[in-house]
Amino acid sequence: MKKSDLCVARQKLLVPVEHYSGAFALIPPATPLLGSLTGTHNELIRAHEALSALKTLTEQLPNPDLVMRTLDRREAVQSSQIEGTHAEVTDLLAYEATGSVEGLPSDVLVTLNYVKALDYGLKTVRNAQSVSALTNVLIKELHTHLMGGVMGFKGAPGEFRRIQNWIGGFKIYDAKFVPPPANKVTDCMNDLQAYLQYTPSEEEQMVVSIVLRMAIAHAQFETIHPFIDGNGRVGRLLLPLMLVAEGYPPIYLAGFLKSNQKDYYDTLAGVQLQEKWGDWIKFFAIGVEEAAHESMQTTKALLLIRNRWQMTLNTLAIRSDSAIYRLPELLVANPVITVNKVKESLNISYPTANAALLKLKEMGILTQTDRQRNRAFIATEVINLLDKNAKL
Repeated sequence: MKKSDLCVARQKLLVPVEHYSGAFALIPPATPLLGSLTGTHNELIRAHEALSALKTLTEQLPNPDLVMRTLDRREAVQSSQIEGTHAEVTDLLAYEATGSVEGLPSDVLVTLNYVKALDYGLKTVRNAQSVSALTNVLIKELHTHLMGGVMGFKGAPGEFRRIQNWIGGFKIYDAKFVPPPANKVTDCMNDLQAYLQYTPSEEEQMVVSIVLRMAIAHAQFETIHPFIDGNGRVGRLLLPLMLVAEGYPPIYLAGFLKSNQKDYYDTLAGVQLQEKWGDWIKFFAIGVEEAAHESMQTTKALLLIRNRWQMTLNTLAIRSDSAIYRLPELLVANPVITVNKVKESLNISYPTANAALLKLKEMGILTQTDRQRNRAFIATEVINLLDKNAKL
């Protein structure tokens, strides 16, 4: 990172890096309330409208967790893939269903950690029903869940870094950006925590919208880079948590960010180096709009699949109280499933659960894995939908 790469305002915030003669780090200014909104108004309005439409749809669902569990898993996969993992949605679901890594990429465990972190964060925020849950303590806990047990991670899970890090380049002198020194991280994160917990007045709601605050908070977190590793994933984890803290359903941006990864990194770098907030906020708002629409599209499609399965089962000469009628809903949330999972979820015997799954396999609703041990059944129509919409 050269001084000439930074705008004049940010050049004044550079400090020498201890033990690296000639290198400089940036101590970012306090998290701005607005940033620069030039050329972002229409994008922010559309993003907020899409978010409100998703909220309305979700409120109409008798069991929104039915769909959200599936979307959570896809987000975990896509956010992890941005950082270079290879596990796919089917790999993650298969591991969750069977507990076996047989035939799966080794980094499926890293992706599962993301699921654990997301589940923990959502539960914490929902229990609090307030932005007061968005604390540095929670951020550290997310990092603990995310990085705990990860091979090759040299830091302490859940602890802010105690050494200098940098973004890009093998050496600090080749870095694209150098975040603040370790002894400034806590102060920077305390400022960000105050921003995360900021509650706009009624008059400010549209000016300082949740979409705008998500964009600013994510950029500021990535600028601080408070951990040795895992910053991108923790930063993306915070986005659905911010929404849930204010009563919105979570939306998941990793698919959009992965599909537009160069623009993601470039517009973030524009903020970090040049304070080009407008470009970043516009890009982020477009992402929120697309992600909200995609979530609505996927939710409706999953429910149509469930209803079609239910109608097909209704044509069979099967007792009305048969457990098989409860399987369509379970399969939308668990598109890779085992006999034991059905047995436990529906509180039925193993033979009954096995017979129900084999019947759905016979009907073409499920396929069966080739494994002799850790046998699983796959609702390929759900998996194909997730893969298709992930590429939109």
